[in-house]
Amino acid sequence: MKRIFRLACALALVVPLLSGCAREAEKEAAAPPAALTALQYEIDNIAVDFNSLWYYQQIERQTGVHVDFTEIKDSEWSSSVSLAFARGKMPDMILRGSLDVEEYGVSRHLLVPLDEYMAKGYLPNYTERMDRAGLREQLTASDGHIYQLGFLISQDVNTNGHFFINRTWLDRLGLKVPETVDELTEVLRRFRKEDFNGNGVQDEIPLEFTFDDNTTGVYNLFSFFGLPLNENYVYADRAGKVHFAPEEEPFFETLSWLHQLYLEGLLDIDFISQGSTIWAEKVNEGNTGMFSYWRLQNTALNPGIAANYEIMLPVHAEGRQACLPRNMDIIEFGAALTADNRDIESSLRWLDAQFETENMLISQNGAVGDTLVRREDGLYEVKYVPPDNELYQSVPVICGQFFAPAEYYASVYVPAVHRQEKAAYCRLYEDAKVLEPVSSKLLTTVAPKTTAQSSAAQRLKAKLKSAVDAAIVSMVTQGVTDEAREAFARQLRESGSEEYIRVYQQVYDHWREEK
Repeated sequence: MKRIFRLACALALVVPLLSGCAREAEKEAAAPPAALTALQYEIDNIAVDFNSLWYYQQIERQTGVHVDFTEIKDSEWSSSVSLAFARGKMPDMILRGSLDVEEYGVSRHLLVPLDEYMAKGYLPNYTERMDRAGLREQLTASDGHIYQLGFLISQDVNTNGHFFINRTWLDRLGLKVPETVDELTEVLRRFRKEDFNGNGVQDEIPLEFTFDDNTTGVYNLFSFFGLPLNENYVYADRAGKVHFAPEEEPFFETLSWLHQLYLEGLLDIDFISQGSTIWAEKVNEGNTGMFSYWRLQNTALNPGIAANYEIMLPVHAEGRQACLPRNMDIIEFGAALTADNRDIESSLRWLDAQFETENMLISQNGAVGDTLVRREDGLYEVKYVPPDNELYQSVPVICGQFFAPAEYYASVYVPAVHRQEKAAYCRLYEDAKVLEPVSSKLLTTVAPKTTAQSSAAQRLKAKLKSAVDAAIVSMVTQGVTDEAREAFARQLRESGSEEYIRVYQQVYDHWREEK
């Protein structure tokens, strides 16, 4: 009886304890995941609902971390980021797009240094890959800290925009692909004259471009006259001398040619103001002769429309060698944690989960078993590419996190068909020797700048861009005159072109000495 009594007493003590544990377990199971906020970059011509994206739902299930996204279009990104930091209450994370880590991290201390967390093992997938590839130095700011996670798809892309010409129109006219500026001008005139859509209206658009970029923008057209005009306006020759492109003679030769095209109605003058969304809509109407773009497959182009075009080498003006800006594998901005971050460990857990190999490849290519397969040899391969950018309905693609140095990438992935398409174009342009010998990315991105140099470069670029853009618009529409050139040269000097060149020369010289 005593033993029974003691057992009953023990049970009386244990049962409430077990009940309490059960209640705690229920509370833990019912607890919502850690909630964070993020400013998320979004491409202009592709709408992505990040808050309901299948991919992030999977990452949330794996990590227990929920993120509320605020999506910002590319065209509004810079101003929105500046505003977010100026308000005094920042989101927990900044994702993709671009970010000046020297300003916001080193100078203003508004970003969280991540190197100490890497040392403690909070980003195992990312840190191991970064260190194995020897890329830590490229991501280290001038004060010795790392404030960002990089974005890298190492696929040997050597230029952004390739030229595409309407093969269907050429065949109907019995014309060959032009090789010189004069030949191209004649082809464009024939494109304009012919009523390809049969509506009795001369509404064909021979040249369809946007403005100030090297993917769909007219900046690429300067390459026909040997000038690798890029968005920073500087480039280096083989001897290491830095040049400011808008001061070079080919800059004005190109504008004279574009003025001629404008007068003859061969260049869509809407290039001045239209973005990539409107550009894509016009090309997809099937009434365009030529444009530049990243590639044809798996883009904003309708596959039926894209089938009418073929790759074209840059043409060259008489006495000039075509010279496009050269791209290179560059570590772009991937993510940063702001000083207002409410849960650093959860943020890093959520981010690092996206660098796990399969998760990362899914973010670019779609779900395993759907668009992506894992072969018997362990490599991942894309078996199907949805048309019309449908991937963005389930995964973030280039708006997500990705860090794949060349050796690692080749060990886990067989490139998709559309990536092989781009690689073939790049080989064609490399073999044709139509790319600048020294990539301007070495000056503007790879070579590290001090905080003062970075600040000066940004300040001067803003002033110079205003002058350059205004000159392009004016000279394309009104022509290139001696008076206009003199006024433009004076405005560039007053806007700091000499100092701008000096800053980049110092940056490049220092980098070359260190190498």
